[in-house]
Amino acid sequence: MIRNGIIVSAFLCASLATTPLSAAAAPDGWQRVGSGIQGGVSGIALVEGAPAGRGLADAVVVRDNKGDRESRLATVRLRPGQAPVVEELPWLGTLPADLEALDTVPGLPGHYVAVASRGHAYHVVVADGRATVEHEPVALPGRRDGDNYESFALHRDRSGRTFAVWATRGSGDQKAVVRAASVRLGANGPEFGMVSARQEFAVPFPDEDEVRHISDLKVLDDGTVLVSAASDPNVDDGPFASAVYDAGRLTVNPAHDAVLRLKPVWALAPLSRFTKQDNRKIEAIAVLPGRLGLWGTDDENFGGSVTFERIGR
Repeated sequence: MIRNGIIVSAFLCASLATTPLSAAAAPDGWQRVGSGIQGGVSGIALVEGAPAGRGLADAVVVRDNKGDRESRLATVRLRPGQAPVVEELPWLGTLPADLEALDTVPGLPGHYVAVASRGHAYHVVVADGRATVEHEPVALPGRRDGDNYESFALHRDRSGRTFAVWATRGSGDQKAVVRAASVRLGANGPEFGMVSARQEFAVPFPDEDEVRHISDLKVLDDGTVLVSAASDPNVDDGPFASAVYDAGRLTVNPAHDAVLRLKPVWALAPLSRFTKQDNRKIEAIAVLPGRLGLWGTDDENFGGSVTFERIGR
């Protein structure tokens, strides 16, 4: 598998340079950061320590590609009034198929955990224009064959402990299953504690086609669990629909175990809603200071786009 990583590296270095995309944002505020079916954004994380604000962010995104010579990870530079600058990075190490989620490791700039749809976590270091996998991927606790994961988040509480929250995406009548556990980066990559919280979750919208009840999630500093949901008619031209929700809370009990308190479907109201007329499939979310959201889409044939939006305006 290391050989595959080297192949990808050589190919990308030769063919994928730093690229500015579309000189201006679309009238609805979306900015293109990937073209075509290989340019979707399936996970996004902010670069720790980088400046961030309305229209301003440095981020890392993952692509859900599967071919040996297809990009897995890119950096995105967003500046007000300027076109996004996107750099597809060579991937060195075990080559994943179908990366669906990404988050920054708190307190370790340049370190990320990426998760593939089958439930394996990759410790990735982004530095010197490349993405390097540290160690072999690790299975998420509770992972079973046939599970489909699209979300993963890392949260450090006031005591300095780090917790992971992740979920199967669910589909239609099948609810998403959210789990939480402590985690640390050890000598062999992510080391997860026992799952201390498990809860099923479903959304009221979207409510037709193949609904993915959780297409991504992030945990805010105060423990708020933010989730996106999306519908996909399994036609690469859409139309898609999406929503973002305050799904509940992650807390830590006196025994230092993670506790999930997620809302039932009847108590949920979208913070942000995109109908089939908008035709956006949100699969990646991040949160900037001041409760400013950064949403990313995997719009299949239409590529990937991002937009900033105030949370709970």
